[in-house]
Amino acid sequence: MKNPSAHTAPLLPRRSVLALPLLGLGVGSAALAQARPIRIIVGFGPGSVNDLTAREVARYLAEILGQPVVVENKPGAGGSLGTDHVAKAAPDGLTLGLGTSSQLVMNVALFPKLPFDVDRDLRSVGLVSRGPMVLAGKADGPKTLKELIAKAKAQPGQLTYGSAGNGSISHIVGEAFARAADVKLNHVPYKGNAAAMADLSGGHVDLVFDGLITSRPLAQQGRVRLLAYGGTRRSPLAPDLPTFAEQGLRDYEAYSWNNLFAPAKTPEAEIARLNAALNKVLALPAVQERFAQTGSEPLNPSTPAQADAFGQKERARWVPFVRSLKLDMG
Repeated sequence: MKNPSAHTAPLLPRRSVLALPLLGLGVGSAALAQARPIRIIVGFGPGSVNDLTAREVARYLAEILGQPVVVENKPGAGGSLGTDHVAKAAPDGLTLGLGTSSQLVMNVALFPKLPFDVDRDLRSVGLVSRGPMVLAGKADGPKTLKELIAKAKAQPGQLTYGSAGNGSISHIVGEAFARAADVKLNHVPYKGNAAAMADLSGGHVDLVFDGLITSRPLAQQGRVRLLAYGGTRRSPLAPDLPTFAEQGLRDYEAYSWNNLFAPAKTPEAEIARLNAALNKVLALPAVQERFAQTGSEPLNPSTPAQADAFGQKERARWVPFVRSLKLDMG
C-alpha cells in the first residue's frame, strides 16, 4: 500500500501532539489538553510516505475524538519494530499503528520468525488508503507496455529493474509483473526507491516501480517514461497513462495500502469509537483532496471486520507468492 502535505504547515517533529483547531469541529484546546493522548506508531522514519499519511489522519482525528493524537516514529526491520510495539501495548485504545502492506503482508512472508502474529495479536480499526504504483522506464526505452514485454521476451534476463531493496514493495510488484507478463527480468536492489529512480533517470537500469507523485515530475522533465498505472482505473493525475489491465495484463495490479490497527484485545466499544472517527476523517473534503493530489485513494468507509478481512485476503494472495521467490533477507 507506496505523500507530501497539501497544507503549508511545516513537518512536525518525531513525536508531536496534533490537536489543531480545524474546520470548526467544536472541540476546544482546553478539552484536548485534558484528554489522554492517543499514540499512532509509524514503523518508518519521519518524512516517509507512511509518516506523512499518519500525520494527515492524526491532525483531524484529534479534533473529531476530542483528545490529542501523538505520532511516534519507530523505524526498523521493514516496519516490524513499530508493529511489535503496538502488538505488545496495553489494549486501551491509546496505542494504535499506521499499518502498511509491507508490515502486515510482506513481512509475514519474508521473515520466518516475527515477535508477533498479525492475526492473533493485532486488530484493524479501519482501512485508510491505497496507493497504486506506476511502471517507469528509461526515457529512450520502449514507448508502450506491449513494446516492453516484446523486448523482454526477445532478450530474456537482459532488462533490469531497480527497487528499494530486497523484499521491498517495489521489488515484490516487479517480480509479480515479470510472472504476469511471462518475462525474465534482472533485479537490481538499491537502498531506497529514490536511488533507483536516480539511476533510471541516468539510464543505468531499464525499469522501476514507483509512486505516481514522485515519478510524474521526472516524466514531465523527459527523464523517464511512464508505461503503465497499477490501479483499477486511470489516475486523474495522469489521465493519459493506461492501466496494466487496459494493456492486456488484466489480473495484475501494483499498489501499496494503509490501515489503522490496535492491539487485539482492545475493547470492541473502543474499536468502534475509533473506527467511526477514522471514517469521518477520511470523508473530509480536505483529506480526500490531499489523497487525490498524491495519487492515493481513500479506502472508506470500512468497518473493523471489513478491514480485517481485507488484510487476510491480501496475505492469502501475496504471502505464498513472496515465499515462492525464496528471497535471501540476510
